[in-house]
Amino acid sequence: MKLAERLEKLGFTKVAKELKAKEELKRKLVIAYEHFKYITPEAIEKFNKELKEKTYQEVSPGFYKYNRLKFIKLSEYSKIPPESVLDKLEEAQKLNIFDEFEVAFIEEVEVDPIVFGRIKGCEDRFFICQWDNDVKVEELEKFQDKK
Repeated sequence: MKLAERLEKLGFTKVAKELKAKEELKRKLVIAYEHFKYITPEAIEKFNKELKEKTYQEVSPGFYKYNRLKFIKLSEYSKIPPESVLDKLEEAQKLNIFDEFEVAFIEEVEVDPIVFGRIKGCEDRFFICQWDNDVKVEELEKFQDKK
């Protein structure tokens, strides 16, 4: 009998649950590291830093944009992938080790030329100033319910 099962049987349910979770994580990681290449958060951070440096540009006076690697949940991805991707995804799902899947792609980020103030505990944004012709606070106000 495994220790987690023994602990659970004896009434140590909380520690048994934690031990089972650790064992399951270890099982999943052993399989994942054996079958798949992996990328660390540090590598993604370095990649994004370099990509930003390479693509950062002024579009108009005071208005900038750059590229970054973005991750979204598979369920939110809106394009149909090739058959080969579907095949690989099915193979990965059969291993029953992943809790979720993500799609990574390069996204263009526009540096917004409006400054807002925020207050913790409040969802509203408080207009401070704006520049350039990208978007004006007056355009946003049109969509706002008056209080």
